[in-house]
Amino acid sequence: FLHVNCSEYANNPELITANLFGYKKGAFTGAESDNVGMIKAAEDGVLFLDEVHCLRPECQEKLFFFMDKGMYHKVGDNENWYYSKCRLVFATTKDPQNVLLKTLLRRIPITITVPALKDRPLIEKRELIYTIFTKESKRLGKEILISNLAYQSLMDFEFIGNVGALKNAIKAACANSFLVHQGEPKLKIQVAGLPDYIFPSLTSVQLKSSTHGMQEAMIPIERSRAR
Repeated sequence: FLHVNCSEYANNPELITANLFGYKKGAFTGAESDNVGMIKAAEDGVLFLDEVHCLRPECQEKLFFFMDKGMYHKVGDNENWYYSKCRLVFATTKDPQNVLLKTLLRRIPITITVPALKDRPLIEKRELIYTIFTKESKRLGKEILISNLAYQSLMDFEFIGNVGALKNAIKAACANSFLVHQGEPKLKIQVAGLPDYIFPSLTSVQLKSSTHGMQEAMIPIERSRAR
């Protein structure tokens, strides 16, 4: 399983083509030796292209030709054909109909739309919160307690960045608690330790509780999972 983020090559689209299909020594400045390319390196496996919409049409054309024939040219070698058997998986945050060539789209047999975090069941969001906190607990080597108010705030907030934004918020909350409770065996996650952008979503009662220093009931993260 090989993974490449195409957005990392947005300013150098020729390089992603060279890295995908390989190149011959001397094909361009800096090509000091032959490169087999990721398509060959992923033979009998999976090559995952994230943010595939960043690929130029020329590179997309080479991809759908490979999907049709299982063959391709290396950069700098248009005389010889090279072969590989790898499964291609694409991901994009854009509408595929607007960013991918129709000829490429026709060769993609299965399309899956991953729903935004706000559109998923609450039980799934709860499991994500538990999983992320559990990983932070293991990474920091500390038991984590979370207040009802902080937990409900994470459950209620609509994270524009979906799972990635939820993960960042939890990591930030753990970092804040780590600084406040240095030397203590347990991390206590309170609403005041959550990122500032979550506060506008709190109700007036919740804000009153957090700003007036009212004691927040703390529960182990394992128990929050069962709620």
